[in-house]
Amino acid sequence: MTILTRLTDALLAVVFAGLLWTLASIPLVTAGPACAGLCAVMTAWDEDGPPRVWSTFWSGFGRNFRQGVWFSLLTAVAAALLSIDVLYAFRAEDAPLRVPVLTVALLGILAVSGTLVYLYPLLVRYPGPWRRTLRNAALFAAAHPLTSLAGLLLTLAAAVGVLMVPVSLPLAAGLVGWVICRLTGRVFDRFEARQASLQRAETSA
Repeated sequence: MTILTRLTDALLAVVFAGLLWTLASIPLVTAGPACAGLCAVMTAWDEDGPPRVWSTFWSGFGRNFRQGVWFSLLTAVAAALLSIDVLYAFRAEDAPLRVPVLTVALLGILAVSGTLVYLYPLLVRYPGPWRRTLRNAALFAAAHPLTSLAGLLLTLAAAVGVLMVPVSLPLAAGLVGWVICRLTGRVFDRFEARQASLQRAETSA
């Protein structure tokens, strides 16, 4: 298989996965399961190339549907509360609590955004109770701020690109999913290596 063929297959897989994510996210409340499905495709991507996109996406979508919907609702509530704080801070010019409220809102936005960078890759790779998944995503985001920031900036850049060229949404979604899963996958690999090293040390002690 030539390099051009591999690149073409990879691009088609990215666009197809992004298109499935776009269609599955239309009801909005299913955006969480759609993110899980997208991450399932990107996590299963190995050196031999992409997996079967259709079956892998819908398998991840269905397997994580309940938790994905729950995370969608939590994200919507957090976004609404943070938006209210930001609007208050910008409109209440003479309010004594304006600066503290704005500071807390900005810190909250960073915390929520960083957690979301890890949330769905973590959900796909390490299935478990939603509280543990959410807590671990927040801990990974705090422990690896550069990866969290890279994922956030990439998502913002993709959002700007989609606003300028709406038809690019499937490609942008697929690329963001691919890059974020690669970034977080490296973090998870290092975490597993450290855990294995600690276990070996405890066993030999």
